[in-house]
Amino acid sequence: MSRKIILASIFATLYSFVIAQPTESEIREFARTKSEAEIVHENSVMMQDGFIFYADILADRLLEFDSQSPNYHYRKGFSTLKLLNDYEKAIPHFLVAIKDTDPNYDAFSHNEKSAPTDAFYHLAKCYHFNEEITKAEEHYNKFLETTKKKSELIPEAKLNIIQCQVAKQIMANPVNVRLKNVGDAINTKFPEYSSVVSLDGSSLYFTSRRSWPNNESQNFKDLGIDQFPEDVYVSTLDQDSNWIEPKMLDFCKPKRNEATMAVSVNERRLYLYEDSTGSGDVYFSDFYTGKFNEIDKLDEKGVNSEFWETHAMVSPDGSRLFFVSDRPGGFGGRDIYMCTRNNDSSWSNPMNLGPKVNSAHDEDAPFVSIDNRRLYFASNGEKSMGEFDILMSDLLADGSWSESRNLGYPFNSTNDDAFYTTTIDGLTGYMTSIRKGGKGEKDLYEIQNDFLGVKSVAVFKGKIKTSDGSPLPEDFAINFKLSCDDCEDSESTKVIFPRLKDGMFMTGLKPCKTFRIAYINASDNKTMQEETFTTECNVDYQEIYRELILDVPTRTIIVPKDTVVEIDPVDVTTWKNIEFMHYFDYNKNKLTMSKGDLKRFVKDIEEQLKAGRPKITINVYSSASNVPTKTFESNEKLTAIRAENMKYDLSTYFESSAEFKGKVNVVIVSAVVDGPAYDNDFRNRSKYKPYQFVGLKTE
Repeated sequence: MSRKIILASIFATLYSFVIAQPTESEIREFARTKSEAEIVHENSVMMQDGFIFYADILADRLLEFDSQSPNYHYRKGFSTLKLLNDYEKAIPHFLVAIKDTDPNYDAFSHNEKSAPTDAFYHLAKCYHFNEEITKAEEHYNKFLETTKKKSELIPEAKLNIIQCQVAKQIMANPVNVRLKNVGDAINTKFPEYSSVVSLDGSSLYFTSRRSWPNNESQNFKDLGIDQFPEDVYVSTLDQDSNWIEPKMLDFCKPKRNEATMAVSVNERRLYLYEDSTGSGDVYFSDFYTGKFNEIDKLDEKGVNSEFWETHAMVSPDGSRLFFVSDRPGGFGGRDIYMCTRNNDSSWSNPMNLGPKVNSAHDEDAPFVSIDNRRLYFASNGEKSMGEFDILMSDLLADGSWSESRNLGYPFNSTNDDAFYTTTIDGLTGYMTSIRKGGKGEKDLYEIQNDFLGVKSVAVFKGKIKTSDGSPLPEDFAINFKLSCDDCEDSESTKVIFPRLKDGMFMTGLKPCKTFRIAYINASDNKTMQEETFTTECNVDYQEIYRELILDVPTRTIIVPKDTVVEIDPVDVTTWKNIEFMHYFDYNKNKLTMSKGDLKRFVKDIEEQLKAGRPKITINVYSSASNVPTKTFESNEKLTAIRAENMKYDLSTYFESSAEFKGKVNVVIVSAVVDGPAYDNDFRNRSKYKPYQFVGLKTE
């Protein structure tokens, strides 16, 4: 058959594929039945058009024709790297490919045995991902020496060489972090990414491309990468501080991409990415009637545009809106922009954060700490070790942002690290990363550090409980108005809404200030309770805690005297006090120190003692609910046993160690029976469980 006839046949086949969008079975049949020339051509088309999964199937067939071909090994290495980011499996293919390269490579000829000089670049990339920096630099330079001068990969190779130099510098001076994969309950063989942790660390929102249980999403796969659409999930911590099986949020649809961006402090609004318009925009979902409801496009002036908006979040104090866009006029690809809140609650026009934050490349995924003064974000520019790294910038006195800096290694890796969010103290965070030993192509990781704690901030936090133990009414909101005599006008009043699922609330305040706080019923604007407190001056981090009781029928607030707790100020430059809380099931009274957060609590105490803290007091607080117990003499006996068991186990543990003996004092502060009166409804565990606990706090 002549070349002209072959090409005519190929283009007829391609035409049918373009019109019909082939299925996996059709591609496999094509690979099984067509000639080598046809498969070469189709493989090249699929690679160029982004159908990497189909290209990978065809590359496997080409290697059956010629298992030693540099050309075919290049194709297989390319699809292996691009499809799953499996750089370790791609390396052997590229090593064969670079044995014979040709700058005049003909991708559409089955007579072509050489690989393109791009093979050097992709092999370098694999070595870069694998933290073999010297080999990566060698092959980036080899690519630059051999490729054509018009190659689109030349700027990327030059950037990657700079990133290799950054990697060598950063890896030579590692930072102190503890990194762990969040585990099988959340991470799967599918990509999980874009996690957002609640400030109290109890909820983790994230995006996953896993299949729906009933296969409803099967017909809506991205055919290019063989991935299901994006959906949003949430997981919460169980009583042993383990993440439970995540729940897909109600607004998700099988044929639509929805991805997490950020969550408000009170978890009443979730910011989302959705791309049905074609460009990708910022959406949101609000929490009411016990769930997150259908998404709406954010209509704030200047945010969404005809261009690509990939991320958005509002600062904890509600004064700034950050978002990401690749609109013209920026410094590079995607830039971070900011709007500020006007006096009428509208947003100002967007302002680019400037060259100290944005680069000639891409910035994404902004997140702001509880003190509203530190910005974390991802960048793949010249400050990165490779791909996206987490950088940070601080808000300066003049309102500008400081020169951004890399968070270091192994906080960052030479592969993608992005979507970093933290709990309230800044010492525990969650991020998306591609690392060895992961469950899938992207995984979620928890990362703890000792150098990013928020400073010069007071945190006002607490919970609202109803007098009868029922959930907070969904139509009820309380405004906490904080008036500060010596604050600037923009800081003088804060409005905080509690989290509906459990009544939690929190906000950051400035130290060394006197605040008058009024608890106001939002439905009629009447003040229900008032108090005054002063935040400490000479400490880095402090907390003011309140527990409030709402009488539902009268809509009045009670502040029990024994819950007005000023948590001791903590100087994070010396010894940070440590807390632990565990909620029991009925009649349970004992814990093990070999797992969960209690194991971590004990380990943190040991680390402080080893580092020179002379003595530590552990205060024990326990509670039992009013549900009658048949196992013990009384609920008073049950709560006492919970406290005594905790004291005995901790005292025995530390006193049995020659290293720690005499350095830890365990004190039972309270053992109470608390909560709503029993109403013959013991099956209503959520009603009584908040009053079945043991808590620990060091001082």
